[in-house]
Amino acid sequence: MKTFEYICAGCGEVHRGAPSFSFRYPSPYFDVPEDQREARVRATDDFCEIAPDGNDPDGHRFYFIRVVLDVPIVGADEPFRWGVWVTQSAEAFARYVETYQQDQSQDGSFGWLMVDLPVYNRAEAGAYLESLECDIQWGAAGQRPKAVLWESDHPLAIDQQNGIDWDRAIEIANIATAQFGGC
Repeated sequence: MKTFEYICAGCGEVHRGAPSFSFRYPSPYFDVPEDQREARVRATDDFCEIAPDGNDPDGHRFYFIRVVLDVPIVGADEPFRWGVWVTQSAEAFARYVETYQQDQSQDGSFGWLMVDLPVYNRAEAGAYLESLECDIQWGAAGQRPKAVLWESDHPLAIDQQNGIDWDRAIEIANIATAQFGGC
């Protein structure tokens, strides 16, 4: 195993260490009109709760936690790491928030991956990934949970299970760098 490195298409510099990209908010955050976000969204770096639109009496409240989704790079000592958001039930979200400062490594939950991930979307740009189910493995105190995608024919699930080769990791890193705006 060796340290992953590549020449970045964005800056031309050599980057060492496995690529890591994260999302500040879950994609549904951007579905809330900007003038309503202060009233309807409660978000930190680790949690996000979206209240229903006041004009929708049957609206549902949505809960998300930020997790890590690792994709192994074949031959590299570290995985390609994505900081992503997953849905949570009201009960799982409350339990997670309540025990956040404690060791949660014996707990976990179910979630749906809710991000617009470059390279892996099979829908139009800006659309969420297609209902990717995952198990969430909570961690020790201060450690972000990990997402393990359920087996499926989706390219991201296949890559997480089998790993990606060095060239594919470079391609994805360069696409993500372009989307996320720089190195």
